[in-house]
Amino acid sequence: MDYVCTWIYLDSPEESSEYPQVGKRSHLSDFQKVYWRCVAVFFALSKKNNPQARHILYSNQRAEDFPIVDGLNLQTFLQEKNVDIVTIPLTWQTPEGYFGKWRNQFYIFDILQFIESQEISDQSAFLILDSDCVIHASLEPLFTEIRQQGLLVLPMPYGEDYDINGITRNDMRRIYTDLDGTDPGASPLYYGGEVFAATLPVIRRINKIAPEIWKKMLERHHNGQSKFNEEAHFLSYCYHKMGRFGLLERFIKRIWTSAKYNNVQPEDAQLPIWHLPSEKTGGIALLFKYIASGDTRWMGSDLGGYVGVPKRKKYLDVKHFLKHTWVYRLLSN
Repeated sequence: MDYVCTWIYLDSPEESSEYPQVGKRSHLSDFQKVYWRCVAVFFALSKKNNPQARHILYSNQRAEDFPIVDGLNLQTFLQEKNVDIVTIPLTWQTPEGYFGKWRNQFYIFDILQFIESQEISDQSAFLILDSDCVIHASLEPLFTEIRQQGLLVLPMPYGEDYDINGITRNDMRRIYTDLDGTDPGASPLYYGGEVFAATLPVIRRINKIAPEIWKKMLERHHNGQSKFNEEAHFLSYCYHKMGRFGLLERFIKRIWTSAKYNNVQPEDAQLPIWHLPSEKTGGIALLFKYIASGDTRWMGSDLGGYVGVPKRKKYLDVKHFLKHTWVYRLLSN
């Protein structure tokens, strides 16, 4: 069985932390609605392009407590899409002061432990993505590759001294040396945490080594030492320990589409998965508006034009903007 998954964790005020791309504290309703919109678009597109796969949403909130966002009942919508909803708590939560951002990002390890606890075939392949990923094509070649390799990772092109959420690759080398007792010989690569792609046997292996690493990170935090601040730091070390894996670069890219930073290339349009961090409140939010209104015509059109891959159709954003301003209402009268 092929599994396509994402997750949404709803922070309480006591758990709240900073997520710079959204610009609000994570316990606020307006913040959480941004991610609910991403979840709806994620499953609408993946179900259309991958009907044979099983789709799962992991959350700490029960389905009956899912909100109504912009008139769309999320529970009803997901049930109609045949998305399985799994409610599990966050136990891998960083203590207060561990790192100022993304306190719930280690939820991925709760998900992996839950997966291992289920009666699932060893031939099962899992794809767990951030919800701001757009799946616009069939993933069958990707799942074939997951089964062949066991584990696929997404290397990120950061320099050795580049600050990656509080540590550099040189810092990672020192932490790896402390953990292993030997120098890895070079600054290790950093692998993107927006995607986890592995078979069940690999998940079991990661679950076996992760708790001890977690314990050591909490000790390092207590002692004021550098540590893995977020889940991608942690997963990068897990992948280092695994030793053997394939690459995801022909399936997914972290694509920045903002005016401030844009790394879009024409060939990106051919990738089946676009990770679009700067489209949470842009193109993805616009697509959600269409879903909420019942308009499905956008799903058969040039999807990249809505989210800037490889080029944005500017009129779409202008039309959407005008429709929600006094200019549109004035012109309509």
